Amino acid sequence: MKANIAIVQAGGPTSVLNASLAGFLEAAASSERYHHVLGFCNGIEGLIKNQVMHLEGLSKAQLDALKSQPGAVLGAGRYPLTPERLSKVCCNLQLREISQLVLVGGNGTMWAADQIAEACPDVQVVGIPKTVDNDLWGTDHSPGYLSAAKFIGEAVRSLALDLWAMRNFERVRVVEVMGRNVGWLAAAGSLAQTSLPDYPPLHFYLPEHPFELEKFFTKVDEHLHRHPCLLVIVSEGIRLADGSPVAEFEIGRCKVPGGAAQMLSSELRNRGIPSRSEVLGILQRANTWSVCERDRQEAIFLGKQAIGVLGQGKSKVMLGLPAQTVDFAEDSKAQWVDLKSVAGLERPVAPCYLTESGIDPSFTAWLQNKMGEPLAEANSALQVWKLAAEQLSSNPVNRQSR
Repeated sequence: MKANIAIVQAGGPTSVLNASLAGFLEAAASSERYHHVLGFCNGIEGLIKNQVMHLEGLSKAQLDALKSQPGAVLGAGRYPLTPERLSKVCCNLQLREISQLVLVGGNGTMWAADQIAEACPDVQVVGIPKTVDNDLWGTDHSPGYLSAAKFIGEAVRSLALDLWAMRNFERVRVVEVMGRNVGWLAAAGSLAQTSLPDYPPLHFYLPEHPFELEKFFTKVDEHLHRHPCLLVIVSEGIRLADGSPVAEFEIGRCKVPGGAAQMLSSELRNRGIPSRSEVLGILQRANTWSVCERDRQEAIFLGKQAIGVLGQGKSKVMLGLPAQTVDFAEDSKAQWVDLKSVAGLERPVAPCYLTESGIDPSFTAWLQNKMGEPLAEANSALQVWKLAAEQLSSNPVNRQSR
């Protein structure tokens, strides 16, 4: 007898979240094990309110379109799972005779998946990692991260060249990136340095290190006595020594990190240092033009793997990418990790990747290896930078100091 299976996209979208859905649907159709393939709408909210889409029978063209578009076609978003709401989820799964459930999301989604698995023992529950923040344990990296990292590397490089052009007017530019409470995305700005050798050192501020305002100003002063300009990369989630956020704002009733770049740039101007801020914003997780192809393929791979794992009778596990690069061969396998070991936990950037002054080159090498491709126009950026830098070396009088 054929079973009913359902999938949920939850949390913030990524450039490859729909690719995982496409891989899942392709494998579900090929298995011929399912009567109904359902997608709950708007993440956890759809599970609670019993809002579904029928996904069986999608055409190849529709599936191919999913693989290349950002967002979450089912709707994702954030919706708290309370004990009362958990009971409704179990009732809805039973009402629709769903025996297998896949949730695609980050650490909050894996916590919800673990809760559902415990409350609904007759339902197999499997998680697929998804987060641009890369803060999930149990996987070498998460689908969504590589594309966002590539976008940040290209954006930071472009902003660096723009700042160099404006260095007689604007001396410090502070760029804010996403990442919540960890600095994996901010660290990705180090990719820009691979095609801008000898560019004035970039400064990085990640949540993994407590932020000290006076120390920040001192480092800026020291830098500007040696270099004509400075590009600063700050994670939205940087915090002071007492744990309080440098900046945050409210969306609805929720406080979210953000605003650090604007605050720091304003403080610099108050001290007489020409500065402006830039916020890369939602495009980090929503762009289509800087998607990393390996990221897309890994997302599809894990979507397909979920069907195989369910077919083996497994439950209460999240799939993960191994440290070794997946070759996507027929016999390639994802690693499994118990949902309880990743639910609600955050993985910070490893200490070995951080230095007192910024990002260790070993991190940039690791990230480039995982991406498997260079930044767009890396060679032309190198040639342009060499040409631009010549004017400083040939005209020492151009060097500025405060």
